[in-house]
Amino acid sequence: MSLSEINNVFSRINEIEKKFNPEVKEVKTGQSFQETFANLQNQGVTQVNYPQMSGFTGMPSMFPPQNNYQYNGPGPVTNLKPLAQNNSVSCGQTSVAMCINSITGKNLTDMDIDGKYGFQLLNALNGETSSQGLKWRDGGNISPYSWGLIEQKINNEKTPVVVALNGPEFSPSGRGHIVTIVKVQGDNVSYADPATGTIKTTTKQAMENAPKHPDGNFIFFAERDKGQSIA
Repeated sequence: MSLSEINNVFSRINEIEKKFNPEVKEVKTGQSFQETFANLQNQGVTQVNYPQMSGFTGMPSMFPPQNNYQYNGPGPVTNLKPLAQNNSVSCGQTSVAMCINSITGKNLTDMDIDGKYGFQLLNALNGETSSQGLKWRDGGNISPYSWGLIEQKINNEKTPVVVALNGPEFSPSGRGHIVTIVKVQGDNVSYADPATGTIKTTTKQAMENAPKHPDGNFIFFAERDKGQSIA
């Protein structure tokens, strides 16, 4: 998509937002889709009902098409080794350890993360991957608009994404569960599940509709310093 086409999309979004969603502030051109998504969520918008208009499909059109990626091997994040959690509450620490190991080549476990960072998961991710030029952020709750961000990280930048979920499929106990996404292809999502130490597959809709984790259905993703290249 050319710059002029992108600007036209933002202009159309602004026009529709002002007409149908006046409480939403203007979406600025020049923002990355990560910034746009974060700003909309900060304004309390998790889903916008757009009118049906010829040639316009709403906000997801600003994101990369879902099926334009070429997959070689088991998935875009090919070097992530699944780990099983060592106790009933260390799924988040295990997911963090998997991410760190895949990015840095370290061999950490949930117990290593617990001993150094406790349950401060973002601090652990930032502390252990800063040498790789990465800064981890919280993308908020999962919604249909999250997948542009997630696919950019997984498919283009080759960095795993940590998500918090709940419900029968992901946490039968209802206490919540944290997993690491390693592949997105069409509507299918593959993730490393600390509960079993294996790769499982679900759908985007299942993650979107999952009940909230007690800490919220957060998305932890990495941003790379502009001076750093993608490995």
